[in-house]
Amino acid sequence: MPTQITIKNKSYQLPIYVPDATLGVARSLDSLDLVAVGLEGVMVNTYHLIQKPGEAVLQTVGGIKQLMNWPGFVSSDSGGFQLFSLIQKNPQLGKITDEGIVLYTGPKKQRKTLFTPEDSIRMQFAIGSDVMICLDDFTPPTADERRIKESVERTIAWAKRAKTEFMRQLELHQMDDNNRPLLLAPIQGHNHPQLRQQCSQALQEIGFDIYGLGGWPLDDNGKFDYSFCEKNAELTPKDSLRFALGVGTPENMVKLFFMGYQFFDCVLPTRDARHGRLYVFKTDPSQITRTMLEKLAANNQLDEVFGFLYLNKGQLATDNDPISDYCDCPICTTNQKTSQQATSTPQVSRAYLHHLFKIGDSSAHRLASLHNLRTYVRVMELLRQEH
Repeated sequence: MPTQITIKNKSYQLPIYVPDATLGVARSLDSLDLVAVGLEGVMVNTYHLIQKPGEAVLQTVGGIKQLMNWPGFVSSDSGGFQLFSLIQKNPQLGKITDEGIVLYTGPKKQRKTLFTPEDSIRMQFAIGSDVMICLDDFTPPTADERRIKESVERTIAWAKRAKTEFMRQLELHQMDDNNRPLLLAPIQGHNHPQLRQQCSQALQEIGFDIYGLGGWPLDDNGKFDYSFCEKNAELTPKDSLRFALGVGTPENMVKLFFMGYQFFDCVLPTRDARHGRLYVFKTDPSQITRTMLEKLAANNQLDEVFGFLYLNKGQLATDNDPISDYCDCPICTTNQKTSQQATSTPQVSRAYLHHLFKIGDSSAHRLASLHNLRTYVRVMELLRQEH
């Protein structure tokens, strides 16, 4: 399994987690914050960036990295899942066709626009993405076999079109194998083994740099479906690069890493942070090895390592401890003793962060997000160990 990757002449260690930065910002954080906790990449959304700031602005300023002053790499979601969700909630706003995704301005359908696989790729070049994702037809979790088959066939057809446009843009931008972005194709087919295999085989014949976990990784009871993820990983050669799109918790990421996934993106650490749910290590990560994590994952014992702290609990109002004794994030790191201080104190105590949430101050979201994102980065650092 690959342990590092080079994108546009810059090397990165694997595995790697990228946070949600839909419109070029991880909510409440700036690029300096992201660098401070050790993040090396972000995930933006192509469809949303088309709306704001728009393709013309991005081309003028030199791409999203220039706009947000971001030194790491940028992965861009095609926008397909967001459009699927929009149409699923309200079919009057659009429809999915073989040509692309048709969007209406309103229920009267007076004006429509078409978003195609080619549009998505062209826009991702305007964004300046380092990892681009093909537009795919997301298989609905409730789909019958006919709809799953349609999703697979459309995903393959769109992938061919996306690859053709990708190659055209490389020539247009005079990019070679050393300085070009990478192209990812999601594998669709829901939980239908034959159709998912058909999709994977066809995508491999077209040829992509990374293969994505397409679809919904939850079972009918709403629980994370590890078997589904493992079977998807087995559809590509062992040395393939795999992106677990939308995954997940620290436990999810650890288990999927040992199945062969190297890239992860998820909204959970920042979304949960805004709701006062913080991720914590139950044991000192400096004493944890990759071998230990692999054994715990195999025995379903990762809850011995990962836990949560809920900031809405009343008893935290007077708790001067750091969020976690095992965290080196900017808010947990303790100040050194001074002659006036009898003890070391955390930069931000549990009591103070509890207070900030209680009064609704926006700084609570930033501080909690910094902690959660640093925890995710440390999980990646543990998995990068040799043993």
